[in-house]
Amino acid sequence: RIARHSIDRIQRLIASLLDLNRLEQNQPVGEKQSIKPAELIGEALEAVKPVAEGRNQRCLVDAPENLPAVLVDVDMIRRVLINLAENAIKYSPEDSEIQVVAQASSLGVQISIQDNGPGIPESDRERVFDKFTRLKKQGGPSGLGVGLAFCKLAVQGHGGKIWIEPAPKQGSKFIFTLPVAKE
Repeated sequence: RIARHSIDRIQRLIASLLDLNRLEQNQPVGEKQSIKPAELIGEALEAVKPVAEGRNQRCLVDAPENLPAVLVDVDMIRRVLINLAENAIKYSPEDSEIQVVAQASSLGVQISIQDNGPGIPESDRERVFDKFTRLKKQGGPSGLGVGLAFCKLAVQGHGGKIWIEPAPKQGSKFIFTLPVAKE
């Protein structure tokens, strides 16, 4: 199980690096399909479930089934969700909750992932989406600094927006929008 999880993670990283390169060259996203946000969120959270369970964290989801479907490259946006969820898990303390909410908005469907971590200073909220950028915190989690750059380009490549807001009590809330699939 651990080996399979590690292989899946490496495959997602490689695919994200390849997509990051393509998106930086303004190439279009791959084949788009219509999918319900709740289904997409469920698949992504299933992939990070072992990591969350290992930290005794719970993922609370509010994604109504009656939300309109989104038109996306399903694998790419699933990786966006996985990346944001893994970051939320990594930066939140053990025995905490991660909140994932999907709702209709004027920009399409809006999805947010909220953690309970240390938060991101307002001055760094745009910068964290730059490639190879990491906020240095003593004893903090490690990483390559490409995950959020991939998320930004992938969401923008679908015509959406991504941004960060402070969480109501503590932590950060990553929010992004996706276009609604036309009937």
